[in-house]
Amino acid sequence: MNITPDKPIGLIADSHGKNDLLVRSIRALKDAGAHTILHLGDICDSLEAHTAEDTVKILEENSIRGVSGNNEYSMVTEHHNKHVQNISDDVRNYLKQLPYIISIGPFWFTHSAPLNWPAATRRPIAEYLPLLMNKEAFPFEILFRGHSHQPSIIKIHNNRINEIPAQAGERLELYRNTRYVITVGAVEKYFAALFLPVDYEVIFLNIDDPSKNHITSPLEGYY
Repeated sequence: MNITPDKPIGLIADSHGKNDLLVRSIRALKDAGAHTILHLGDICDSLEAHTAEDTVKILEENSIRGVSGNNEYSMVTEHHNKHVQNISDDVRNYLKQLPYIISIGPFWFTHSAPLNWPAATRRPIAEYLPLLMNKEAFPFEILFRGHSHQPSIIKIHNNRINEIPAQAGERLELYRNTRYVITVGAVEKYFAALFLPVDYEVIFLNIDDPSKNHITSPLEGYY
């Protein structure tokens, strides 16, 4: 799947094998104008591994790329765990090949923190913020992430960190001279997000009640 960096990007995370909600979130993002959709990890649930076959099928049928979350790591490494012993080789291989990070120019996408080791998928983002403030080491402008189930925006500017309140249905303008860490919210909590690169805005979607989403359709500047 080719990702066009100037087209709307749909973002989902933490669906945890809730495939009915996963399908609803994909539909909501496509209806909102998403050109590409990325899943930011915890695609599956290691305690509900029997749902993984259908989850992977849904993602593949919709050409959705994903990153590895802590549940995916558990499912491919904890062979002694009775919950994951019966997943198919195809599903296990799919989960194994998931990257920790996807980058599209200055926009990075990960599950929790943008590091290529398993602990970074499960530790709180607050533990990594001092590292992420170093732009030379982490040259993103916006880091989109999952893991924390509530939407939030952390603003990094002039060596200071500020959190901006965010809620489903809200459309927020971002500033190009500021770096951000944006948590998109969990599908299983009825959240998704749409990033508009041209407008430099993010919309937090309410999957359960689309009437609350502040979207102009068609999105000006993209079509």
